[in-house]
Amino acid sequence: MPVDAPPVPTFAEDTSQLIKEYESFVHTIKLDETNAGHIQIETKERVILLVEVSASGWTVHKVQPDDAPLSVKRLEGETYEMPEGFLMAASDEFRRLWYASLAEKLEKLDRFAEEEDE
Repeated sequence: MPVDAPPVPTFAEDTSQLIKEYESFVHTIKLDETNAGHIQIETKERVILLVEVSASGWTVHKVQPDDAPLSVKRLEGETYEMPEGFLMAASDEFRRLWYASLAEKLEKLDRFAEEEDE
């Protein structure tokens, strides 16, 4: 019996979920008012990324300011399967907060497993 693939979320569903998940890890994250299908993300370090979301992934189209660190400017034109990849490359603070959140979730999971064993 064939298995149906899950429905592909619409751009609005995808972006609203992204905003909910990542708003505490970045300075701002919002839909770009001038470019449909684009998201503007400002990191805690005040670097702005203009990102296009498409079926092929998350493509970083523009990094501002022009004097942003070279390692971040190199993200321009790169496409990522998941947003965590370019956000970790663009922001040390995102990476730190992401790993802290992950550690907290794993700790809760460990506690839950210990309670189940009792």
